[in-house]
Amino acid sequence: MLARKARDADRLLSLRLETSLSCNLHCKYCYRSSGKKTDNEMEYWELVNIIDQAYDLGAQSIVIIGGGEPTIYKKFKELVTHVDSLHMIPVVITNGQTMTQEISRFLNKHHASVMIKLDSLKEKVQDYLSGINGSYKRIQRGISNLIKNGFCTDNKIRLGASCVLNKLNAAEVFNIWRFCRNSNIFPNIETMTPNGRAKHHFNWILSGDEVQRIKYQLLALDQREYGYTWNPHTPLFGAGCRQLEYSLCITVEGFARPCAAILINHIDVKPSSPAGLKLAEALHDPLIKRARFAERYLTGTCATCEYKTNECIGCRGSAYVYGVLAGLDPFEAIVSQDPFCNKDRLLPEIEMPRSSICIG
Repeated sequence: MLARKARDADRLLSLRLETSLSCNLHCKYCYRSSGKKTDNEMEYWELVNIIDQAYDLGAQSIVIIGGGEPTIYKKFKELVTHVDSLHMIPVVITNGQTMTQEISRFLNKHHASVMIKLDSLKEKVQDYLSGINGSYKRIQRGISNLIKNGFCTDNKIRLGASCVLNKLNAAEVFNIWRFCRNSNIFPNIETMTPNGRAKHHFNWILSGDEVQRIKYQLLALDQREYGYTWNPHTPLFGAGCRQLEYSLCITVEGFARPCAAILINHIDVKPSSPAGLKLAEALHDPLIKRARFAERYLTGTCATCEYKTNECIGCRGSAYVYGVLAGLDPFEAIVSQDPFCNKDRLLPEIEMPRSSICIG
């Protein structure tokens, strides 16, 4: 496995990089409370320095996640161009509000992949969750522009749609999944993390049982309608997640985290900071090492799971957040039981809902 080889060699396969907390939406579930630029964000030259370090460590892709909305960052195009010039894949996580034909063509020219927001196929629900009226129409326009510019061809899918699952959109997740499959878009379903603005909507978070039921239903849908099968116990729906083994997340302030959801701010890698570490040094931080070798230290049912070696180590982000809320210290929380995994609990057989949605 490439991820394991990169980890064992103190290398990277990918890096997640925040650019700014500035954002043109005000999503109610945002774990980062994005909106306004902060005073201590890294300069452009520092972002380039971080990218170059990742390249030297073997990274093959740079995931530009913004913190806020990356496409409105003042040097967004320069950043993408630099990543492409190093023959790494720029992966852009966007809310789609500025995804014009021109930006779509630019990203296609520079070999980028894109993950665009898609929380609902209902205009009122999407606009409400996004906090800004008109966001739904701009998202749909953005998806259309990306499709027109070759991001969803049969032989190379470079477009994903990210849905943050919650009680306001759970009933239509099957329609969203079908929309993605029928449009040759990779469906990316995530659960809410109770940080940032999401703390004010704790009652929107689905229980572990509810999440697991939806996974089983989506698996049945995929098997029956598309001929796909996958492990329903991994954190992401339809795909595993072992990014802690091969990646780091670098925040706008210049802190290194095992992943975006593990809110640790003690590992300083900001190039302009006198105490800043190089990425190669940060990989040896005790907490980073614990996350990268998590399968050795897992607790709860995750510790005895047959999938932990090759397929799944649970969601370490969720484990960390809920572990800290339960009073665990960060070192313990990061390897605690994934609160959303119910693999060892039997659920009754479920009839998978059908849909009459028309896909154009």
